[in-house]
Amino acid sequence: MRRILGLLLVLHVLLLFLPSGSADYLGAESLGFYVVATYGDAAVLSLEYTTYSPSMSGALVPSTCCIHYNFYINSSGAYFMGRSWEAPVVYQYRGFYYLFVASMDGSVRVYRMGRDCFELVTTVKSNTGEEPNFAVAVPYLVVQTGENELVAVNVAKNVTAGILDLRGAESGTYFKGVTVVEGEHGVRLAGDAPEETPRGVNVSVSGNGLVIPGTDIELPMNAVVAHLWAVEEEGYLRAYELENAVLLVPPSIMHYFAPDSNSSGELLEFGNERVGIRGISSLSVLYYDGGLKAFSLGEPVGSEFRVTSENVTSMGCSVPRAYALEFWAAVVLLALIGFTWFFMVRR
Repeated sequence: MRRILGLLLVLHVLLLFLPSGSADYLGAESLGFYVVATYGDAAVLSLEYTTYSPSMSGALVPSTCCIHYNFYINSSGAYFMGRSWEAPVVYQYRGFYYLFVASMDGSVRVYRMGRDCFELVTTVKSNTGEEPNFAVAVPYLVVQTGENELVAVNVAKNVTAGILDLRGAESGTYFKGVTVVEGEHGVRLAGDAPEETPRGVNVSVSGNGLVIPGTDIELPMNAVVAHLWAVEEEGYLRAYELENAVLLVPPSIMHYFAPDSNSSGELLEFGNERVGIRGISSLSVLYYDGGLKAFSLGEPVGSEFRVTSENVTSMGCSVPRAYALEFWAAVVLLALIGFTWFFMVRR
C-alpha cells in the first residue's frame, strides 16, 4: 500500500511536469541519480529508471515506473548490486553503514559498508509475493516473511533474533525498536529513521575548466565532455567529495526518442536545457583521484536499462580496531572490579 500511494503521487507529479513537446515523440525514458552513502573513497549510487509510452490522447505517460539500479563505486570501477523497488536505505551502526535493499524478487538484501570493505551480510525472503514489508531499528531488521509471520534478524551478528506470529498479536513495539501496527490493509512496520543522504555540490564552469567548489580541483573541460551525452551537461554535474577522491554524477535526464513527423530528432532535457541529439551511448559516472576515470554503468534502450558493469563482489569487513580495544578495555575493567570486590569481601 505504501508503494502504491507513493507511485500514484510520483505519476501525478510526472504528468504535471511533462512538457507539451512530449506529444511529438513516441517514447521517452527518464534517469535520476541518487548517491545514498559514501565511506572512505567509495560510494553507493542508485539510478532510478522510468519509461514512457503514448496514451490514448497521444501524450506520453509512465509505463514502467521507478525501477532502481544500484551500484557500488570505488577507485577501481562501478559494480552492480541489483535492482530494487526503491533506493537503498542506510543506517549507521558501530563503525559501519548497513544498506537495506528491497529487491525486485521480494527479498531484503543487507550490505555492510566500511572503509575499503563492502559485503553482503544476509538476504531475507519475504514470501508475500509483493514488495517486501520491513523496518529497521539497528541492529535489528524485521521483515514480514508471510501473511502471519514476522522475522527479526540482528544484522550485526547475522543471527535470527526472533519470530512473531501475527495471529492474535496486538499492535505494539517488538524486537527492541520496531513497532507493529495492525491495520485494515495489513501490518505496518515502523522503525528508526535512516541516515540522511550525502549532499553533493554543483560544479561550475570556468573558461576551459570545470571547477569543484570547496576544493582546489579544476578538471579540463574536454576530458569531461568526452564522457557526456551533451556538452551542455557540463554545468549540471554534481560532485560528491570522498575521502581522497571526488565522484561526479550526471544530472537527472529526460530522453525523448522515436520522434514523429513533427520532430527533427531525439531530445534531452536536464536542468533548464533542451538539447537535440542524434542518439545516446553508454552512461558513465566520473571518478577523480588525481586522474579522471569514467566508469560505465550501462545503456538505456527505451524499454529497460541494460547494465554493462560487473556484479559487485564481497570485500570482507572486520571489526574496527577502536571497537575491539573498547571491548578488551571493558573486560579488563570488569576483571579489576571483580578482584577488588573479592579481596574486600575476604578482608
